[in-house]
Amino acid sequence: MWLLKWLIALPLLIFFVMFLAQNNELVHLWPLTDLEGFPVQQVAVSVVYSVLLFLGFLLGRLSAWSAYAPLRAMLKKQKKENKALSKEHEKLNHEHEKLNQQVATLQEEAQSHKPEFSLNKKIKGWFSKPSAEDK
Repeated sequence: MWLLKWLIALPLLIFFVMFLAQNNELVHLWPLTDLEGFPVQQVAVSVVYSVLLFLGFLLGRLSAWSAYAPLRAMLKKQKKENKALSKEHEKLNHEHEKLNQQVATLQEEAQSHKPEFSLNKKIKGWFSKPSAEDK
């Protein structure tokens, strides 16, 4: 983006400098022509245009800065909200890791307490009398 900016601004700047170099005639400063105590009553056109360009640039930058003030405020607010959400995310992530560790330990305990298969118990169960609860 900065390259495009310079590709547009550089030819305009060169054109403006060439314009100033060609216009070196002296002009009267309109509001200052009637002042007797003012030492300079005539100024080169290039100086006037240079001063006006500089003032226009400053006013443009000031205007752009003030126009983007709401955007800067919104970005600052979003940055603060993102920081708070990031802290909450870290906290929840830590809690999630704890819960995953608890689930892993519970699964290990469940696997270690599996009832062992015994053929003798199975055969005894086939030939035993049914209990009163099974009926």
